[in-house]
Amino acid sequence: MDLTRRHALSGLALAGIASGMGAASLHPARAANLTYPGVNLSGGEFGDLGRPMGQGYIYPPDSAFAYYASRGMRLVRLPFKIERLQSEPLGPLSERDVVELRRCAAAAKRFGQLLVLDPHNYGKRDDRPMAADDLADFWKRIAGLFRDEAGIAYGLMNEPVAYKPSEWRPIVDRVVASIRDLGSTQLIMVPGAGWTGAHSWISEGNAAAFEDFSDTNFMFEVHQYLDANSSGTDLQTYVPGAGESRLRDFTDWARGRACRGFLGEFGFALPAGRTEAAAMLAYLTANSDVWKAYAYWAGGPWWGDYAFSIEPNKDGDKPQMTLLRNFM
Repeated sequence: MDLTRRHALSGLALAGIASGMGAASLHPARAANLTYPGVNLSGGEFGDLGRPMGQGYIYPPDSAFAYYASRGMRLVRLPFKIERLQSEPLGPLSERDVVELRRCAAAAKRFGQLLVLDPHNYGKRDDRPMAADDLADFWKRIAGLFRDEAGIAYGLMNEPVAYKPSEWRPIVDRVVASIRDLGSTQLIMVPGAGWTGAHSWISEGNAAAFEDFSDTNFMFEVHQYLDANSSGTDLQTYVPGAGESRLRDFTDWARGRACRGFLGEFGFALPAGRTEAAAMLAYLTANSDVWKAYAYWAGGPWWGDYAFSIEPNKDGDKPQMTLLRNFM
């Protein structure tokens, strides 16, 4: 998604998806509900780096996990900035922000949710492409913190626009190896390069780059919005047919390789987006042999009147929540 928009389960089931699933579990009958409907809980990625926690950025309170769990959201994608967790490349982690990550992990566990850690850096650190060694070191440290936590998944990088697919693939290999070398079996969300769009997975080269990718427990992460350029910046215009057509090529590609898909971001305003949003949710459900999880964009306490927000207000649930729950 374009940066301009961001700035304007029972215990057994949880352990199964986070720590590795048998081959038989990859392909349930189609038209079953998705295993993990979920939400992005924003705040940790907000603000300039110089501003302190509580003023420039925030991590979601425990009450947010409780609310979304009560509405059937079994997954939380947690955006944050790498520089806040690790102030210097290859350096130690910041205890202040680690405490907040641990609190969020405990809240997600308490409410039966899978927590997807999401470095929201677009493939960059300090506005420069992030070196493979630096990203591998960061994830090795994070994985060391959560190695024994079954309900944690690792989203390698949000929308790594700093790289072409041919550049991003060897970085992914390096980072995944750094996690697995620790003995970590947690689920890893693997995005393509660029905006990791479902609609452009093949045309922009991610399909070719990841044709032979293999790991013991992963999902490919794609994002998809429904406006003319798939950026999510036009909040009121929705392309007819986009709810299904923009997912189709990725779905077919993943199915042909027995791979799982995670729709890490999508969002819509109502009433304008109702038809295409419903079509997208119906398509995900009908193709649940591939699609295992999604994270709606977005919840979180600081969104204000942002049209895609599903953060409840004084009147209760947002209208989008009703539509989402119809497909759970």
